[in-house]
Amino acid sequence: MTIDELVNKYYENLNDSDLYIWNYISKNKSKTCNYTIEELAKCCNVSKTSIIRFAKKLSLSGFSELKVYLKLEKDKPAFETKEEDYLNQLCLNYSESAQSLRNANMDSAFEYIYNAKRVFIFGSGSIQLNAAKEIYRLFFNGGEYFHYFDSKYDIEDVMYNLTESDVMMIISLNGESDTVIDLAKKLKLKNIPTISVTQFKNNTLATLSTESLYFSSHSYRLPGNGRTVGLLSSLFIFTEIFYIKYQIYKNKKMESEK
Repeated sequence: MTIDELVNKYYENLNDSDLYIWNYISKNKSKTCNYTIEELAKCCNVSKTSIIRFAKKLSLSGFSELKVYLKLEKDKPAFETKEEDYLNQLCLNYSESAQSLRNANMDSAFEYIYNAKRVFIFGSGSIQLNAAKEIYRLFFNGGEYFHYFDSKYDIEDVMYNLTESDVMMIISLNGESDTVIDLAKKLKLKNIPTISVTQFKNNTLATLSTESLYFSSHSYRLPGNGRTVGLLSSLFIFTEIFYIKYQIYKNKKMESEK
């Protein structure tokens, strides 16, 4: 697991001071891995204890292990496995992604969808749009109709027809593109409930959204040629688990309303 993935996993445990430390580290990884704890504390304007506390909140033993993660990332920017273990690690990450999504509480987002007049899904790129189409397909087979679109459509026309009884889902990899941020701001101004779906919890789109859901992704240094590839299968694992969990939620909701 990379340092970014650790921050994503334990994000809810981090306070403002921790996030300030992480903001500095994330922008200066190549330098930080060579710092002493005193140097890093001085750069972040915090105490050495704060640095150690930050590391421990990421499940690390302390500053030394934090530096190990940063050094590995500098030397090998993607997660690398031994060649014979590559497929084992890949399957393990699939399993971890599925388990994390299974345990995630999505009820607040489901409540908006359940009560919505219409649900729109915006995919910010080709992969994201494919995920939006898959959500559409799954819900359509279940008797519910969602509307999906991407930036090739006239977003202003879609915005003009939205009301507060609608819901917008925005699928983005990092939640930082100008298009999704601009769309989220416009939705917020119109009081349109927005559900973001992104990789990491520390992103602008998530902060602008009514509800935020997350999926994990993994990068690998491939055996042989050493090239790095990003794998996004977990986004499609998300679509299926999201659908099944919603059906369970809906059935319970309908039973309670009888």
